[in-house]
Amino acid sequence: MRIESLAVRFPSLKVTNADLLAQIPDWSPGVPADQVRLYQRQLGHMMARSGCETRFFRDRSQQETAISFILDAARNAIAQAQISTSDISMLIYCGVGRGFLEPAMAYFVSEALDIKSECFDIVDACMSWVRALSIADSFFRQNSYRYIVILNGEFNIYEAGYPSLLKADDPDKWRYTFPAFTIGEAATATVLSRSADPWKFHFRSSPSRVALCTLPLASYRDYSVHPDGLARNGPNNFMSYGAELSQTAIDEMADFVRLTYADPSQFDLWFPHAASTEACRISAERLNLGNNLYYDSFRRYGNLVSASIPAAINMALQENRLTRGSKVVLCPASAGMSFALVDFVY
Repeated sequence: MRIESLAVRFPSLKVTNADLLAQIPDWSPGVPADQVRLYQRQLGHMMARSGCETRFFRDRSQQETAISFILDAARNAIAQAQISTSDISMLIYCGVGRGFLEPAMAYFVSEALDIKSECFDIVDACMSWVRALSIADSFFRQNSYRYIVILNGEFNIYEAGYPSLLKADDPDKWRYTFPAFTIGEAATATVLSRSADPWKFHFRSSPSRVALCTLPLASYRDYSVHPDGLARNGPNNFMSYGAELSQTAIDEMADFVRLTYADPSQFDLWFPHAASTEACRISAERLNLGNNLYYDSFRRYGNLVSASIPAAINMALQENRLTRGSKVVLCPASAGMSFALVDFVY
């Protein structure tokens, strides 16, 4: 399998840490002023520690929509690959961001792009893009597919709690809410082709960590054996115990890498799911990866959910950090929890 092209699109509204912190009093009517200031200090400290400086949201005053960015990324990637929509054998839409549970988002995108091939969705939180890669690879091995397109549109800010999560209504809210304030938005499109180049996929799941990060639907109680504590911000609002999630990711990934690769230094670049600069720095130190762990996208764009790795790959390409022939490892950790190691030659 080979990555033929990759395109990324970001919305235009640039939001700094200071912008978010300044909104907290406006969204905390009736909350004592000292509690509001405490929440601001807590979030401000965590933002600085995380390394996230800016993120981009849809500018609703400009009528920006998720689908416009998704389609623009798709058309750009298809043009870069120098193919037509009739050459595409399969379209996979992946990720958290979506406007419909039924039918799959892939049908809406395919219809808009006039793609008439097989299409379906993959959902596995921030792991979704890597899961989609593994499925595409398995189809290519059947030798009946020529080009497969993977799309995502991680536009979740207004849909998953912003700006209501800014309300300082619980002194401990930052403990299970802070990661929401590092989320950014983006669409990515990846064109893959069949080739003899091998990709090796390794996955690990840890379901006992499922309560650390959730985005529950209104019916979550009917679908959980232990529903208490899974929706502390309410249905359809993001909840994440960031400190515990990061520490688990650091520990599990270090163990996973050591069991999988005798010599991690053999690879040129590693791409994690960048959700914390601090966590990535600690991981790089533990595994002696130095500057080969690439997480530069987080500082500028924040946590892009399943779009984080393709966006980082795109940045590395623009900076000439990634070139054809580079030996690469994708190493995301995701809610659930799940972990992956995927190695290939770019």
